[in-house]
Amino acid sequence: MLSKKTSVVAISTLAATMLLTACGSSSNDGSSSSSASKPAENSSTTSSSTTTTPTAEKVELRMSWWGSDDRHEKTQKAIELFESRNPGVTITPEYSGFDGYMDKLNTQIAAGNAPDLIQMGGNIKEYVDKNSLLDLTPYVGSVINLEDFNQGLVQSATFNDKLYGVTLGVNSTGLLYNATMFEKAGVAIPTKDWTYDDLKQAAIDISTKLGKGNYGVYDLSSESGALASYLGAYGKELYGVDGKRHFEKEDIINWFTFWSELREAGAVVPADEQVSSPATAADTSLVVKGQVAIQSASASQLAGWQALTEEKLGLLMYPKGTAGNGMVPPQSGQYIVAYEGTKHPEMVAKFIDFMVNDPEAGDILGATRGVPPAGKIRDQLSTQATPVDQVMYDFISLVADTAPPVVWTQFPLDNELIKLLQTTQEKISFNASSIDKAADEFMTEVDKLIEKAHTPQ
Repeated sequence: MLSKKTSVVAISTLAATMLLTACGSSSNDGSSSSSASKPAENSSTTSSSTTTTPTAEKVELRMSWWGSDDRHEKTQKAIELFESRNPGVTITPEYSGFDGYMDKLNTQIAAGNAPDLIQMGGNIKEYVDKNSLLDLTPYVGSVINLEDFNQGLVQSATFNDKLYGVTLGVNSTGLLYNATMFEKAGVAIPTKDWTYDDLKQAAIDISTKLGKGNYGVYDLSSESGALASYLGAYGKELYGVDGKRHFEKEDIINWFTFWSELREAGAVVPADEQVSSPATAADTSLVVKGQVAIQSASASQLAGWQALTEEKLGLLMYPKGTAGNGMVPPQSGQYIVAYEGTKHPEMVAKFIDFMVNDPEAGDILGATRGVPPAGKIRDQLSTQATPVDQVMYDFISLVADTAPPVVWTQFPLDNELIKLLQTTQEKISFNASSIDKAADEFMTEVDKLIEKAHTPQ
């Protein structure tokens, strides 16, 4: 497990301060922010969500999100609290695991039937460019209070001087590991200085020592976050602030070769089993079930996943390469956004404010989506942090300390990149293509995606 640096209160405050400073250095569109410590302009000093306000008519809203059972249950409890404070308002939940979530949302948007409230990740700009999201700027100050937010978090969802989302939590992606499996195999828990060679050896040792049906690691070759960190560890970038890719075919060959060698050694989950038991949800994760030692995950998932298993879980950074650690600095992990076509924009804005500023909602939601963005909610939760949440705070603080000072930019068509990586991985793992040929096709398609992103719609 990661070492504890200080008390719960101090760690929570330190983690929040450090990671928000890291996030404040850049926004999702790659522009720099020079006012990371300034509060949002035109912000009110009180939250409007804490009062009970009868509505003149019935208001029916829908809200979609993905996540673990823990997140689902707590989000529904928060919705119930909001409904009790606002008679006449009904919010219908639409939740699922992440697999298929964005595909469903795209279909709903195309049909003009998207939920009023939508949980979204770092691909928010993709939907801003599609004119699918409501401009929240008119409600900032009067309905949505962002005074207690680090300005960098506000800027990360601001495009062309318009606010399109409010961050729900600051997060970091890394590796979820099953400490119980490491202990059973007699393999030491990796340190922050471990390398890709160390990852390979640990995965082989665990799968060998624990025997058939147990694996060292999921095949992460289709994970865009894992690839981005790998490239960074070798001095490359998936996508730069100049709107160009900063890697070559050789880098992709090396990436897929690394995972193919692990596959041949029997150290990664076989392709067919990975399809049937993906690592994207706790109920299908073989790490939670004690059959795989390592998978990728966001730090905010730890508590929900730990609640489902007696196995001891923890968080690791991605390994180092020749250029050091390639970890992406902590970012706004998820946003709450509104559909452009909602019929009740002010009530939607009121619920958004409630999610991030209301003390009772803060108690309910906790750290299910990462470290809360509002300072008063962070301070409130820091006094009651569980040991599992403390591990998350420690991890985010460690990443903030370790990640290189880069201006990280989200790939503009992230959903399509993920699908391309999955297709490429499947071609290789099912022996439908050589690595060299698959890498050629991957490079061609990546360049097409970048060109498509830069072409006016």
